[in-house]
Amino acid sequence: MRPIFLMAIAAACLFSPADIADAKELKKQSEFLEAVAGKKLVSGNTWLVITADGKIDGVGRNNAKIKGAWVWNRRFWCRNVVVGQNKFPEDCLMVKMDGNEVEFVRNKGKGDSIVYTIAN
Repeated sequence: MRPIFLMAIAAACLFSPADIADAKELKKQSEFLEAVAGKKLVSGNTWLVITADGKIDGVGRNNAKIKGAWVWNRRFWCRNVVVGQNKFPEDCLMVKMDGNEVEFVRNKGKGDSIVYTIAN
């Protein structure tokens, strides 16, 4: 039972319901890189840095280390990520931006979303 509980916590730290009303979809890798590459993205106690060379690093709830890799595929940000000891399946996300807020929407824009604030 404990591993399932930990996975649920890890999933919640990466993807919780959220929405930016007037966000612009980032459809090109160049737009995405300009908006987020090398910047600290913060949501509650979770933070990420997405690098231009395809890496993801950060810290989630309960200080769980976040590591991963990403590629741009057509108009989606596709990532593989490990939170603590839990590996999540690859997912391709729609990315939207409004000011200093970035919204990631799972399942090619059809799933849950999480909003991060650019901290730097």
